[in-house]
Amino acid sequence: MFTLRIRKVVHHSDRVATLYFSSPLNSYPGQFIMLNVFDMEEIPLSLSSSSSVTVKAVGETTRKLVKFSGGELVGVRGPFGRPFTPSKRALIVAGGIGIAPMLYLYDYLRTCDAKIRVIYGGKTAEDMIFPDRFDDSVILTEDGSLGEKGTVTDALAGEDFERYERIYVCGPEGMIDAVVKILDDGDSLHKAEISLERYMKCGIGVCGSCVIENGLRVCADGPVFSGRDLK
Repeated sequence: MFTLRIRKVVHHSDRVATLYFSSPLNSYPGQFIMLNVFDMEEIPLSLSSSSSVTVKAVGETTRKLVKFSGGELVGVRGPFGRPFTPSKRALIVAGGIGIAPMLYLYDYLRTCDAKIRVIYGGKTAEDMIFPDRFDDSVILTEDGSLGEKGTVTDALAGEDFERYERIYVCGPEGMIDAVVKILDDGDSLHKAEISLERYMKCGIGVCGSCVIENGLRVCADGPVFSGRDLK
């Protein structure tokens, strides 16, 4: 483990913040770190850039993190995990806080001159982070408070999956299950790369706390899986 200082904090809402580290990490989009707020539980967090994590307050440690203001010290292990595979024609599908690793992916693909379309949804406007960051995008909320009224699965109904080399997915498990079914029905599941989140203790494939139904470990075999892995 090594120590980093929080250089800057951007608060998106009372429950969501992006924490920027004092120096970048040698990492790739889709990877995660184990972050230690000293005297509290170590937790896994996806990188939202090479030098940041975007955090939603859902537990004791994350509630403390979103209250940071800059200057704090944190312990870091990693980065760990299997990253996304770059592509030149990409569709990004994200829900809620699942946009966090996709921000890193989006910025990385842009440096490769990729053509990128983003479908991003949430329950309400408060759940949406960086909705104005994307050039070619469909933004949806279930209550219609931001963008179109609907869900990401509604938007997928009008997509021609043949246009894309890769389809990247991250979000709530219910959304992921629905997207996997749509892609499978459209004979496009082989194009999918899906980022999962699980509770982890070790982050390196030893403890078994993040094993999913098919026996794969989110920390070591993922967190990015092929669509066929999750069918």
